[in-house]
This record gives sequence, structure tokens and C-alpha cells, in this order.
Amino acid sequence: MIRLLSIGIDCISSILFVVPAMIVLQYAVLRQRHFRQWIAALLFALYSIAVFSVVGLPTVGTFQMDFGLHLIPLTDIVNSPTAYIKNTVLNIILFVPLGFLVPAVWKNYRSIKSMFFMGLALSITIEILQLFTFRLTDIDDLITNTAGTVAGYYIGDRFSFKLPLKLTDEPGHLKPYEPVVILAVMLFISIFLKPTVSHGIWNLVLSSPWWEAIK
Repeated sequence: MIRLLSIGIDCISSILFVVPAMIVLQYAVLRQRHFRQWIAALLFALYSIAVFSVVGLPTVGTFQMDFGLHLIPLTDIVNSPTAYIKNTVLNIILFVPLGFLVPAVWKNYRSIKSMFFMGLALSITIEILQLFTFRLTDIDDLITNTAGTVAGYYIGDRFSFKLPLKLTDEPGHLKPYEPVVILAVMLFISIFLKPTVSHGIWNLVLSSPWWEAIK
């Protein structure tokens, strides 16, 4: 219950910055002028924020060195098979939307190679950042996250790529990297801006009379 509450607070705190950031990014930086394009990009931004909230990234006030590394794959399945399978399934599901949403919106990412490397790069970024938290940096997460992205790509290849979601090919030197730019902006919001709001929300929750019931 507390974990779900924490994720919810993180998402709400981040969303306050996401909409204005996406307005500036789409209309001032990337020069997008169509509302449908902005909505598609905003959907991807909100998904990114949700991912960063679920995986548990460090924030500007909580960076701490904690080199908890697990570099040998599949060993945890012997020690705790139920927990391992559950974590594997959740990691795959978490990254499936990445695999079908990006190619559905940005057609220059409509290849298995590009999505494989995007899923891998995002997962590596998350695992490196988790070196500065209490969470374990795990090679299995790299495998399952990338597998989820690839699975999402194949799902999209069968169903969503035919939908009229793709953005128009407008000029601009950042245009080919638009989803990467959005991910970077959402990562910045999660680490540096979100804590300014989430700390205040947590203070209200901790001082509320129903906190004991939640615990």
C-alpha cells in the first residue's frame, strides 16, 4: 500500500511540471504546431514519468553511493523462484508500452534494431542511477526490460503501427531524436523538480489522521 502511495505521489508531483515542459518543448524547441502531435508526445512523456516513478530513481536530495550489483543473470530464480518470476513479468510489462508507443508515433523508430537499443539504453541509464539509491542494480533487469521493449515492438508491428498516430516529418535538427529528448526532460523532472512538490505532499500525508491506517 505504501509503495503504491509513493508511486502515486511521485507521478502527481511530476505531472505538475510535465505539461508546461511539454508545451515549451513541442512548440518552442521542436516547433511542433499541431495539437494531435502534442497529445501523442504528451502521452509518451506521461508514460516515461510513470516508469521513472515505478523503478525508483534517486532525487537531488537523496543521492547516496550504494554499489549493490548483481552481474550474474538468472541466479535469483534458484533462491526465490516466485519473487523472481513476479519481478520478471512486471519488468517486461513495464517496458512493453515503450516498444509499441515510440514506433507508433515516430516512424523513424519503426525497426526492431532501433527499439532494442532504445530499451537497452534506457534500462542501462536506470540501472546506473540506481547505484545512487538503496535499490539493487541487476543484470536481470537489463534483460527483462529490453525483452519487454522488443515484445512491445512486435505487438505494435501487428496492431498499432497502422493507426494514424505518427507525427508529421517537420524539419529540425532535434526532430529525429524527439523521443530521446522527451525521455531526458522527464528524467530531469523526476530527479531535480519532482522532489520540490513530493516532499510537501508527503508532509501532508504523514501529518494526516489516516496515516496510521495506511501503514
